[in-house]
Amino acid sequence: MGARSSQSRGPGLNETDGHLLEYFRNTFASGGGGNSGPNIPPEPGGLVATGGVISDYTDPGPGNIYRAHIFTSSGTFDVTDLGSIGTTIDYLVVAGGGAGSNGTNSGGAGGAGGFRTNVPGTPHSTSTAFPVSTSPGSYSIIIGGGASTNGTNGTDSTLDNGGPNPIVSSGGGGGGGASDPGSGGGSGGGGGTASNSTAYDGGSTTAVSTPSPWPGPSTQGKDGGFGRHIPGNWEGGGGGGGAGYQGQDAGPSHKAGSGGIGIRVAIAGPSYPIGAPGPDGSGGSQAGGWVAGGGGGQGNANGTGGTWNGTTVQAGGPFAGGGQGGTPTKGGNAGAFATGGGGGGAPGSANGGSGGSGIVVVRYQIGSITTLKASGGAISFHGGKTIHTFTSSGTFATNSDWSAATVEYVVIGGGGSGAYDIGGGGGAGAWREGTTPIGAHPVSTTIQVGAGGGDSAEPSPGRYDGSPSYFGTPITAPGGGGGGAPGNAAGNPGGSGGGPRGNQPHNGGTGTGDPFPGTPGTSPSNGWGHDGGTSSPGEGGGGGGGAGGVGSNGAANPGHGYGGIGIQLPTTYHDPKSGVGFPGPGGSTYWLAGGGGGAAHPENDVVPGGGLGGPYAGAGNGQGTAGNAGTRGEANSGSGGGGGAPSGTPRDGGGGGSGIVLIAYPS
Repeated sequence: MGARSSQSRGPGLNETDGHLLEYFRNTFASGGGGNSGPNIPPEPGGLVATGGVISDYTDPGPGNIYRAHIFTSSGTFDVTDLGSIGTTIDYLVVAGGGAGSNGTNSGGAGGAGGFRTNVPGTPHSTSTAFPVSTSPGSYSIIIGGGASTNGTNGTDSTLDNGGPNPIVSSGGGGGGGASDPGSGGGSGGGGGTASNSTAYDGGSTTAVSTPSPWPGPSTQGKDGGFGRHIPGNWEGGGGGGGAGYQGQDAGPSHKAGSGGIGIRVAIAGPSYPIGAPGPDGSGGSQAGGWVAGGGGGQGNANGTGGTWNGTTVQAGGPFAGGGQGGTPTKGGNAGAFATGGGGGGAPGSANGGSGGSGIVVVRYQIGSITTLKASGGAISFHGGKTIHTFTSSGTFATNSDWSAATVEYVVIGGGGSGAYDIGGGGGAGAWREGTTPIGAHPVSTTIQVGAGGGDSAEPSPGRYDGSPSYFGTPITAPGGGGGGAPGNAAGNPGGSGGGPRGNQPHNGGTGTGDPFPGTPGTSPSNGWGHDGGTSSPGEGGGGGGGAGGVGSNGAANPGHGYGGIGIQLPTTYHDPKSGVGFPGPGGSTYWLAGGGGGAAHPENDVVPGGGLGGPYAGAGNGQGTAGNAGTRGEANSGSGGGGGAPSGTPRDGGGGGSGIVLIAYPS
């Protein structure tokens, strides 16, 4: 039943109802955070620390339990107790990848971000332990961004140990342009081309200092390949260097150079919840765990990212986050998020691909058991329960000691994008919540995490829906509807509907979910979701619907058109170590799936996503000041993006936030 048809039941919850939503959660939510039964195992020991997204897992060899903190954005690793197991950590620090370039003929590819680790047995590794303490106990994490301008280097990633010798990985080198060599960096960028037969070298990898007491390898990656153009014969930009091998040279048999292969690391667990796919050595691919692949150069036969191992180009790429080289008329592809992959090269008529952002992971032992009950996603322990957090698609698979059990779940679709030019806010993805039985081992269930609708740029359609998330296809949460844009002004329907464009009389999109709360703890089969607001001539765009309430109507005065409120997660998932969820009303936390704010008109206001007083639940804000784009919904929030300003450049709508899937059961 769509939310619009049921509004006779009473108005949707609004920004004043945060206390009511929290009351529902605390009173009725299934599977509360506390478990006092006699058979609940204790929480694992070891260091006590916070920061990033937590993944707890068992090493399948000795059976040690590790806790990994995964940082895909800058933050702080805070150690509050040293525990009784050990006072050292393992680390992986990968910098942002370099951007590909565009050449007169063919552009060189970006090199991968520098790769440094102390996980034993990993290339570029030192076995030297990294000691931590509680004085000061706060370790700054800086995630290097991928370069976004042709031929420029990515930025450094850092694990700051609180002393004079932080662990720093260097940004990947930019690709060479017309008559340019590749730039040096963590891995070197590929060389560019010119109209003559000159070969342009790839950039060199940058050596790093290795001061005591944390010595590490001076090598972070590999060099880029050379680019070359032989008039009337062949041309190609060089491949960017990867962490595992140098970029491939351009040449007659392979034209553009492919990017150097990356490295697969299991620091976050044997299910490889980080990174990108990589080669399996037999023409297929392995899901996850591969990082720091070089970008592919551009030519008539384009280089693939992260596929050159010194002997052959691995089939099935691009791999390890390296961006594919562009076509003769199309720009290079970007390196993948949180991999440090280099961007692909491009012809002179287009832009090189941006580098992928970096990643930092730290881990430490917290206990020892024989095995976990299941694998998949980032795993953590809280309140006597094991929680699997899927921030990207994967598989929930039982292990041999699994007994048939009922699991709790929350499944949220990707948020819709806001729209440009007095655009409406994007609707939130639908919210599915409840319990489901998982039978006797072996059981393997496919998990999809829906993507948020992309940034909404001119021209039409100017709005994009989010994609569905699911825990096995019977438990599917549709994506949110995109906001309305010029010529396509009504908001799209979705799990929650998008808001309409301002300055016109339109309704928002219809939410396919039912109004929240219904029965807290158990959503209807179509999930919770609400309609977008409305708009009128001379007024701003309507807010996108949220999982917890309708979007506000656009109006010609400040504070209207804000996105619908989200929903706070059940207390089962209130793990302060996990980093899941976003701020909500009254200083509360663990909120998701808010509607994006519609653009203001005619005031130069910022219109909050997720409810008045926000932004809440990770939703994007709408904009009213000329030349301001709507802000994006946060990754893994399931929230809508904000509407773009009435005039100026840019005035695009913000993309929706990707969805999330959470699964919990007794440890």
